[in-house]
Amino acid sequence: MKRQRFLISLLAVLLGITLTTGLTRAQGPEPPTPGSEVGVEGEVGSMAAVDARIPIQGRLTDASGNPVANGNYSITASIYSVSSGGTALCSKTQSANVSGGLFNMTVDNCTASHINGQQLYLGIRVSSDAEMTPRQPIYPVPYAFSLRPGAVISDTMSGTPLNVYNHGSGWGLDVYSAGHDAVHGRTGSSDHAGVAGVSWGSGIGVYGESNTGVAIKAAGTGIIQSTAKSYLWISGNALQKANSADTTLFVYDLYGGYQVKGGSDWVNNKTVLVPVTVPGQLYGQNITVTGLDLYYRTSDDLTGIVVSAMRLQNGVGAGNQIFWDDTDYVCPAPAQCTKHWDLTTNNVLSDQRGVLYIAFQLCFASESAYVQIGGVRLTLEHD
Repeated sequence: MKRQRFLISLLAVLLGITLTTGLTRAQGPEPPTPGSEVGVEGEVGSMAAVDARIPIQGRLTDASGNPVANGNYSITASIYSVSSGGTALCSKTQSANVSGGLFNMTVDNCTASHINGQQLYLGIRVSSDAEMTPRQPIYPVPYAFSLRPGAVISDTMSGTPLNVYNHGSGWGLDVYSAGHDAVHGRTGSSDHAGVAGVSWGSGIGVYGESNTGVAIKAAGTGIIQSTAKSYLWISGNALQKANSADTTLFVYDLYGGYQVKGGSDWVNNKTVLVPVTVPGQLYGQNITVTGLDLYYRTSDDLTGIVVSAMRLQNGVGAGNQIFWDDTDYVCPAPAQCTKHWDLTTNNVLSDQRGVLYIAFQLCFASESAYVQIGGVRLTLEHD
């Protein structure tokens, strides 16, 4: 058989694998549901990934440049990363119908592990002939340049330049670096994040994992911020007398509380203090105390709390009042009562101010009367 000549008249190269992410664009705050990816502003929507096929069209001629006879020919198309020598990354042998010298075939067994944006070359062999030389370089279609290694996707649009959605059970995006940050995010806006994570379901917005190092770290003067509330519980067993000489009696209960009695001079009101230990800042962020809840009950309706107060220390022997409440509160046993106070004034703890003072003044109807305090709860906010 005479050696055939192969002329490339059209080569639509691989890039169907990588173009999928660039063809789909979403508008609005939520990702589209499967099947609803309608392109906007002249862009094309894509519901499923493009098949990983390399379509090839060529023309076979004899040594004189004349088209070969019509018929079926065994043609092997091979993809290389070098212009000569080397081993094919992938190849396909196909019986192609040739008419007027023209034929069409596809290479459908190349994967992303073979082709990752590097320069590629196409080699063609007909039947038992040697592979034709020189190999033909494969060039991407213009839009595919934006997805080759080292590419920059840049725009001034108000939307998102690149969207990646996976409506299956796999990862949406997998990024790896052998020697540096796998994902690096920056922002020029004072009220937006360099890297933001959002969960539209019950999952995790941002997840960090490390086998040996730090999973999530805020470096320098950065802070770790959360808009979720935190709660600090203080047992009633922590109560203290405001005056050590008072005859006030504390009787333990078995579940972390005190029955407070007036003692021998029960006719006099007694003040008890709740010691508070809480960090002024959490991971570099000030703490705001926005709520106080008291869990208590009283032995009768003539015994109760007559003054409730809270202060923030701003120096030794000095401070600011957070709240003062001289309303009487009773809760005759066996009832279980909760009193809540919203805190809005002088309630920010910092690296300079963080000592809290909580006090309750109690009155008693008899020596055996009591106010039982199970504990208090502070609501802490960090935003």
